[in-house]
Amino acid sequence: MKKVLRKIGIAVIVLFVAYTFYFIWEQSQPVPDVYEILKPQVRTIEQTAVATGRVEARNQVDVKPRTTGILSMICVEKGQRVKVGDIIARISIIPDMTAYNNAQSAVKSSRMQMEEVQRETDRIKALYADGVVSREEYEQAVSRLDLAKEDYDKALSAKDIVLRGNSAQTGTVNTTVVTATMNGIITSIPLKEGASVVATNAFTDGTTIATIANMNSLRFVGKIDETEVESIQLGMPMSITVGAIHGTTFTGQVEDIATKGVYDNGTIMFEVTGSINAADGGVAIGRDGYSANASIVTSKAEKTLSVEETAVEYDGEKAFVYKLTSNPGDEGKQQFERSEVELGLSDGIYIQILKGVAPTDLVRGNKKN
Repeated sequence: MKKVLRKIGIAVIVLFVAYTFYFIWEQSQPVPDVYEILKPQVRTIEQTAVATGRVEARNQVDVKPRTTGILSMICVEKGQRVKVGDIIARISIIPDMTAYNNAQSAVKSSRMQMEEVQRETDRIKALYADGVVSREEYEQAVSRLDLAKEDYDKALSAKDIVLRGNSAQTGTVNTTVVTATMNGIITSIPLKEGASVVATNAFTDGTTIATIANMNSLRFVGKIDETEVESIQLGMPMSITVGAIHGTTFTGQVEDIATKGVYDNGTIMFEVTGSINAADGGVAIGRDGYSANASIVTSKAEKTLSVEETAVEYDGEKAFVYKLTSNPGDEGKQQFERSEVELGLSDGIYIQILKGVAPTDLVRGNKKN
């Protein structure tokens, strides 16, 4: 009995060792690669250039004061619609002391001149009544007096303008009131009440109190890489997507391409401007400055045979695909034949096949395992 048990034990050990060696051998065997099988399809391939930028109003103006002073009142809010002549803000005049002193001196000087001419005219008038001087000399004296009075009035008006921003002679013209110069929407009010403002003149642009934009006419302004700028032309259609408006694509056309590039983060970029059809999709673009992307179709191949980019293998300047030569249903024993192909356009996902693949062929894709 003991001999039988010993023989059984030895047999079990032998079988266990044999199974262990078999398991190790089996695990060391390479697993056959299994690939996706792709079928060429007839598609429309588009090659596009993408410009990144923003949406802005085509017509917009910066409203600036006509006098220097303190912004005492802002009469509008952002997003408010205004018309030409609507009051935007009011300015409190802070007179320049040098200008005020000069104005006072001019008033004093012109008054003294007018009084002197008045006395001379009164003397000539008396002499004319006695027949001592001619009528011509009398009329000249009266004309000089009128001119002196006009100079005095001008000096007074200049002094009032320095003090208050307007005068009796200017009538309805009031430089302390800032009005809208075009119809549109207030898109920006960079200042607050109490801020100092500088008037527009020949030496400075002046302080911007508000920006008015006509949101009925919009355009796309963006930048495109130097490697793509030569592929676009004026009049090419654009598909514009606005980051803040999901699910809507606006159409437009390329209107302008910059002739000079700008260095931006290590790349030369060119500015591209295009129109926007704001009526697309029934969605209104009501704000200025939205970020947007414009896709410009530079090349197009319609109804052409194509495969996924992942099916193409490159070797130097040549391109190849692997055609399936085995039974499509037998994944464990896939066999392929390497074939050279001639390629066309690519949209980054699909690529056009000009030669080397038939519509009935099956080609190798990505590895499954």
